Amino acid sequence: MSKLLVVFGATGQQGRSVIDAVLEDPELSKEYSVRAITRDPTRAAALNLQSRGVEVIKGDVDDPKSLPVALAQAHTVFIVTITVYDDHLKSREFRQTRDVADTAVAAGAQYIIYSSCVAAESLWGRPVTAFDSKAASEAYIRTLPVKSAFFLPGMFMQNYLTNQMPQPLSQEGDETTYAIASFISPDAPMPLIETVKDGGKYVGAILANPDKYAGSMFFAATAMYSYREIAEIITRVTGKKTIYTQIPLEQWVSYLPPGSGKAMTEMMRWVESPGCFGPQSKEKVDLTVQQVKTKLTTFEEFVAAHDIV
Repeated sequence: MSKLLVVFGATGQQGRSVIDAVLEDPELSKEYSVRAITRDPTRAAALNLQSRGVEVIKGDVDDPKSLPVALAQAHTVFIVTITVYDDHLKSREFRQTRDVADTAVAAGAQYIIYSSCVAAESLWGRPVTAFDSKAASEAYIRTLPVKSAFFLPGMFMQNYLTNQMPQPLSQEGDETTYAIASFISPDAPMPLIETVKDGGKYVGAILANPDKYAGSMFFAATAMYSYREIAEIITRVTGKKTIYTQIPLEQWVSYLPPGSGKAMTEMMRWVESPGCFGPQSKEKVDLTVQQVKTKLTTFEEFVAAHDIV
């Protein structure tokens, strides 16, 4: 009998990628059956999962009463929470993760895979609320009587299709120059991951060898890229001139949603130094890449596949 893998956030980028990785792998698809948890089973993405043979159940991390049904008979559980940059970020994510993890253990689950972040404040003394919120949840999961492993995604390539999409800066004749803007150094290396295509590949490596990776942290990214390199790649691949513009912090904050400035600033300052995954970020990424047996997506390939500018 196959093991039941329960995936939270099943219609989001990370959850969907995990499901794809299992369904598309000849061995994993035999070893695991998949249950997708979503707040709205009637939405198109959920119906698509059903059409592929996935069990879809209504569940909500903010509704503890929905969790026992969602987690009944689970063997392995993938947990991801959505970061909302407000004053309740840390308490909300901890509560959501605790409720799911406790219910999973009560249901007899044997393994939890959690989408986490580095523990910036406890390990290195610098608070980064958006990271520490997940790190606190990870620490809690590690106290439970269940095996666990941790998937730490880098910066999403998908951000360059949304909030970091290059914007028109100037026009000279027929040529438009596009710009990516932030306040950090143009040469600060950042780990980039193609979340939708590749996120599940890392989780799939854990699922394929859960005992080996119990307790492990997967620092997930294809490679490190600076803003300068990102702009150069977009220019080279698209033929449209793109530059990185380093702007004052106050100007950058003014572009953010109200109430998110402090948490976002903490995060980007941390990404600049010591690095998204803390000291030795590149070495951590390189070691994690070696654990994945399938090809990962480069930023060049991502740009070529999407309409970025």
